[in-house]
Amino acid sequence: MSVNTTSTLVNRLKKRYNKETSQLVPVPADLQRRLPFRADIGGGEQTEFDVQLSLELGFTQGEGALNGAIAQTNAKAIVSAYNLTLQSQVSYSLIARAQKEEQAFNRFGDSKFIPMVDSFRMREEFLALQGRRGLGVVSANNSGVLTITAASWNATLMCSIKGAILEAWTAVDGSTQHNADLTVSAVDVANRTITVTGTSSAVVENDILFFKGDHNTGRIGLMHIAKNTGTLYNIDAAANALWKANTYDAGTSALTLGKILAAAGKSAVKGCVGKQLVCYVPVQTFQTLVSDEAALVQYKAGVSTAERGFDTIKFLGANGQIEVVPHLYMRDGEAVLWPEEFTYIIGSIEATTQLAKDGDMIFDLEGYNYKEMRMFSDSCGVFCERPGWITLITRSDSNALHA
Repeated sequence: MSVNTTSTLVNRLKKRYNKETSQLVPVPADLQRRLPFRADIGGGEQTEFDVQLSLELGFTQGEGALNGAIAQTNAKAIVSAYNLTLQSQVSYSLIARAQKEEQAFNRFGDSKFIPMVDSFRMREEFLALQGRRGLGVVSANNSGVLTITAASWNATLMCSIKGAILEAWTAVDGSTQHNADLTVSAVDVANRTITVTGTSSAVVENDILFFKGDHNTGRIGLMHIAKNTGTLYNIDAAANALWKANTYDAGTSALTLGKILAAAGKSAVKGCVGKQLVCYVPVQTFQTLVSDEAALVQYKAGVSTAERGFDTIKFLGANGQIEVVPHLYMRDGEAVLWPEEFTYIIGSIEATTQLAKDGDMIFDLEGYNYKEMRMFSDSCGVFCERPGWITLITRSDSNALHA
């Protein structure tokens, strides 16, 4: 009977990963696919960028005394990296069987390794998009059954967190925690509720839910940049208009392409001209936009099969091209326009199971017949050089964008 070598293990894993497996949990990763990873932080914890926040203003017209120099406003953006570690346990018996024939290795890959990689990708994508903004906002608490507001609900995320430990806080930062650990025992997508065990009597309306330990710490996400009104990356958005994202009120009706075009105008007036903007929208909102576009399609005579629909929608605005893309982790009440060319991930290392030569992160657990596998990465989340080119779209009635 053949035994797996390093080479055959890698080949078998790649082969198995590309086959269909019974994976029920969706794995979005559009943001990570789009953004380049810049290993600018190296072995340290921070890196710095010089940022120009105004023009030179020391002009004088006509003859006579000069008005004097007025230097441009410059600042240093300081970017910090935050490590992310995933722990997963696997039994000795499963590892032993995986060392034999390919069929045994397939069972190991399907049951442990592939789900581990997918889970890590999901959490990194969530952090890259939402960062420190939390999971959702509570609108009611009925004896541990927490209803989430329509605007902050995200079905893709919520339906995949059964068993997760959450915390409830009164604000995104500098706030009070209500109760301690809340363990998710059930999720009802139709009614926008999650059921938690543990003491939850102090959780009230407008509390924000976070993964355990994530409150006011860790990676900065794209939506965190879009909602920032204070100091971010060492620069105060309140004092520097070009470091502050824009907001657009979509009113009290569903989002349309016309409203996206108007929102893009807010990015254009801050200098985003001749540049592509990506517009992330919630999945159900994208379906509405596709339906509107599909209704404009006309067919030639003799066409026997009608094919309608789009993966993305692209059109031109004052800024240049706008690409509308559905993202599984966008909250139902939010959309965001952002400049892909000036956005990236900064860190020291991308997701890995090995930190050094022969340094696999697999450990024996003392007193148990298990090994622990770990994955690790170290990054800032997302960094955007042009926050003023980002525009956040919400509704004034705090409803979902597709409603």
